[in-house]
Amino acid sequence: MSQMNPSYGAFWQGPLGELVHIVRYIQRARAFGRLSLRNTEWLGIVHLYYRAGRLVHVVGNRGEANLILRELQLWRKGFVRFERGVTTREVTLNEEHEQLFEEVLGQLYQHGIVTISPKTELPRVIEGNLIAASPDAKQLIAPWEWQLLVEATRRVSLAVAHLVGPREAVSVLQDILDDCSAAFPAFASLKIAASGYLQIIDRSHLDRLSREELLEGFTAVIATCQYFCAPIIGEQEAHRLIIQALQDIGPLLVNLGVFRVDQRLLSPGSR
Repeated sequence: MSQMNPSYGAFWQGPLGELVHIVRYIQRARAFGRLSLRNTEWLGIVHLYYRAGRLVHVVGNRGEANLILRELQLWRKGFVRFERGVTTREVTLNEEHEQLFEEVLGQLYQHGIVTISPKTELPRVIEGNLIAASPDAKQLIAPWEWQLLVEATRRVSLAVAHLVGPREAVSVLQDILDDCSAAFPAFASLKIAASGYLQIIDRSHLDRLSREELLEGFTAVIATCQYFCAPIIGEQEAHRLIIQALQDIGPLLVNLGVFRVDQRLLSPGSR
């Protein structure tokens, strides 16, 4: 039976039969982490490392990646464990290896080792717990992630207000949202209140927007705010201003891929 332990950062584990379920979750969530497969019939363990949902490195009993992956189709019993955030700097695999792994999953399915069904629910993370989501539906934003994005927008708006004043800041943020709506039409249903908070004019549009699209949209919003500030105080200070504005939620936004700390701009010699 699969389980989740929020106290350990975030991990998921279950029988080998649920391998496809967790692989699809990793891909849909663009997750970073290590997927470990342990064979219970003979001594064997394989570690698959994922970066943004892509398979980038594999470690196993055999040294060569293709052999490690192909040998998996011989497995019949085992356990699977995924640990979010356990990463590696090694990038040794490419799309051909990912395709090979997909073929191996297909072989395991044909042998009845793993399950693949349109009715099978896939796991997703909401507030630190894995819950089920339809495999046919796009992954939706978690409530805590949405609140984080709303708060990030408010803090960034305050940073812009520090430079141009509150009234102008609201106008600037609204213009940025309007510009982003060209790529993300649902953003047209968002308005900036005088307090800097987001107001949702039509929730039905947002409900149809996937988690991936929302994260990409807010990435563009925050980046554009920084670009707006750069001509006023310089590129380096604009980046520092956004970091200072985000404060404690900055690392969470980095983990979501919505914000990136540019060490080049933070170095003493940068201008």
